[in-house]
Amino acid sequence: MHPAMRSLYELQQLDLYLEVLRQTLNKLDPGDHIKAEIQRQRAVLEQIKSEYDALHAEAVDQELQLRMIDEKLHEAEQELYSGRITNPKELAALQKDILLIKQRRSEMDVRVLEMWEKMETLRQRINESELRMNEIEQRYEAYQVEYHQRKAALETEIQFHEQQREELARQIDPEALQRYELLRQRLGGIAVALVVNKACDCCHTVLTPYLLKQLEHETELITCENCARLLYWKELDPPRNE
Repeated sequence: MHPAMRSLYELQQLDLYLEVLRQTLNKLDPGDHIKAEIQRQRAVLEQIKSEYDALHAEAVDQELQLRMIDEKLHEAEQELYSGRITNPKELAALQKDILLIKQRRSEMDVRVLEMWEKMETLRQRINESELRMNEIEQRYEAYQVEYHQRKAALETEIQFHEQQREELARQIDPEALQRYELLRQRLGGIAVALVVNKACDCCHTVLTPYLLKQLEHETELITCENCARLLYWKELDPPRNE
């Protein structure tokens, strides 16, 4: 068995672990789901505020009209009781106008009261929505802290294992390393297969006696006849001296 096979297998374990770390890093959610929730809540809040502002503007206009009606009513009543109008028809017409003004004022009073009640409800909804917005923003800030901590930890771990990989790769025969790299790219990241129970642990093909003998006695890179992966037989590899 080639003397670099143990190192190649260890290199593969590092590569597989690095791939897991990189995938985990890439899948980290920076808080987009909470950010989307903030945007939805902000849209709700803006809609309620828009309703409130429109109703408030209408209520202010209605109150202005009420003041104008009050002035008109005051003038009409002054005219009625001034004694200047003595014609019965004119008096009756004026009294009718006053009655109509009072009816209109009463209707507007009800309308303004309804608007202020609705505005109070909207104000409560605005307060509740702002509290909800504040809660989500605080949750987003806390999540950001956790996200950046997790991201930094993963990046540090990746950097550490990349350095380990570089050190290990430097110790491996260049030709064997190049063969490993080519196979890893071609075979989905798994270039080295363990020999387990005299079979390839990747494709589970039982190895021929001749191939097993090659592994035992030759110092070349031996590959599985079925999946073409480099074969590493741990039992043939003496333990390292610690």
